Amino acid sequence: MADNDRKNEGLIPKEDLEYEKELLEKEQLEQKMLYQRELERAAREKADRERHERELRQQKVELVKLKQGVIESSETIKEEPKEEIKLSPGKRLAEFWYRSKWIVIFCVFTALVFGYIVYDTATRTDYDLTVLVVMDNQSLYARTPELTAFLEEYCDDINGDGEVNVLVYNISTNYSDPTTVTSSQAQLMTQLQLGENMLIISDGTTDFEVHDFTGELEGECVTALGIRLNCSLTRDKLKWQQMPDELYIGIREPARLLSTSYEEMSQNYENALPTYLRIYEAIASSEK
Repeated sequence: MADNDRKNEGLIPKEDLEYEKELLEKEQLEQKMLYQRELERAAREKADRERHERELRQQKVELVKLKQGVIESSETIKEEPKEEIKLSPGKRLAEFWYRSKWIVIFCVFTALVFGYIVYDTATRTDYDLTVLVVMDNQSLYARTPELTAFLEEYCDDINGDGEVNVLVYNISTNYSDPTTVTSSQAQLMTQLQLGENMLIISDGTTDFEVHDFTGELEGECVTALGIRLNCSLTRDKLKWQQMPDELYIGIREPARLLSTSYEEMSQNYENALPTYLRIYEAIASSEK
């Protein structure tokens, strides 16, 4: 287990972590400055309102004194106030916005956030299983719908929502294009740090920590890299008669990851194992 920890620690370069940390600190500083400016603007508006209200109260007091004869003149009131003018709907709306705009903005923002959460929850697909496809060509990527349907035949309703949904996540290891190398490597490192991605289909060009069933399962399809997929069953299901021999499906060994504990990944392993064994049995039977 110690060896696995050391391997996982090396998956993300130290320079990338420091760069991500620098970006986060810069973003936090900008947000803090923006928040401070908003506070200052709100404070100025509040001070203006309070000063205006004090002037109105003072004028009302002096107006009462003028009417009662307590004083003969006022510095703040030069003439008798005119009869209150009925505001138009537009002016009433403007006054309401001036006095209550922060409350309105907060309510609208809260409603938008709540609506997004409800929409995202209602429309998001909760996948029972995520399968990584790591290859140096696009042959299997072009057959993603067929591969998804094939995997769903052997998958359980792991999350208990009454449906079986499998997500196939394709990552290219073709590094001949320098413009996509960094992106592909980042995707691979990120996905390998997620403990939900238990099954991996690869062409054998990349070394993964998958469980070796060669001493536990029988058949020529069982290899140290996983179960060899090439057989009459998979060729028909995936509509791929020229499927290469070097194509394997493996189940990852549990390990402690950046985002997943060893115990959580062990549970994910147990959840994915029945699906993996059903695929093995189907392929082994197809070879007989």
